[in-house]
Amino acid sequence: MVFGILGSIGPIGFYNHVKEKRKRDIVDRLPDFLRDISGSCSSGMTVFDSIKSASDGDYGALTDELKMMTSQLSWGIPVEEALNNFAKRMNTNEAKRLAITINKALEIGGNTPSVFKAAAKELDQMKRVEQQRKTDMSMYSIVIFISFFVFLAVVLVINSTIFAALYDLQSQMGGQAVGGMKIASIDPNSVKDMFFTFIFVQSLGGGLLGGFMMEGRLSSGIKQAFILVLVSFLAFKLFF
Repeated sequence: MVFGILGSIGPIGFYNHVKEKRKRDIVDRLPDFLRDISGSCSSGMTVFDSIKSASDGDYGALTDELKMMTSQLSWGIPVEEALNNFAKRMNTNEAKRLAITINKALEIGGNTPSVFKAAAKELDQMKRVEQQRKTDMSMYSIVIFISFFVFLAVVLVINSTIFAALYDLQSQMGGQAVGGMKIASIDPNSVKDMFFTFIFVQSLGGGLLGGFMMEGRLSSGIKQAFILVLVSFLAFKLFF
């Protein structure tokens, strides 16, 4: 059951983590790209020429997206549509707001360099707000993860002390009665299964909740849940 669940959520969680990391890297480089576009437009270049010139630079993961955008523009696709396609591929709030802001500004007309510069400033502000949110929520996530390891340690201690003593007493008494009361038989395997169920639910739920609170996406919680479930399984294999 454990390996089935790990095999199901593991690839999904780590794939989403890699995909979201790439998107985040692209969004982080967008302000630099927009400021460069603003500078190029200020020097007299068109928006198409500015994007084409920027695609030859180094913007990390954003470079490939700029090359795709340049190819679309060279095929005769309008700038507005190329930006909308970029926002759909990214599927992030920052990219969608960026496309809407620039398209509206280009539609109305005016000082194009100022539009790109204002868009870069807005993305910087959104980035700071997101970082502050992650900082605030990460403390709650850390508490959840610490609680999981404390609960795991408590279960291991209870099993190795209290229940170990009960098993020893059970073996010594051999089903005898004490004071007219017969000591019930305790199945160690049933107790082990019970404890593992407790830890499994705690690791799966804590991982999903902690990752969701930290990143704001359930896909991040899947990755954390995978790690905690794996830790639980290894702990029971080693100490039970």
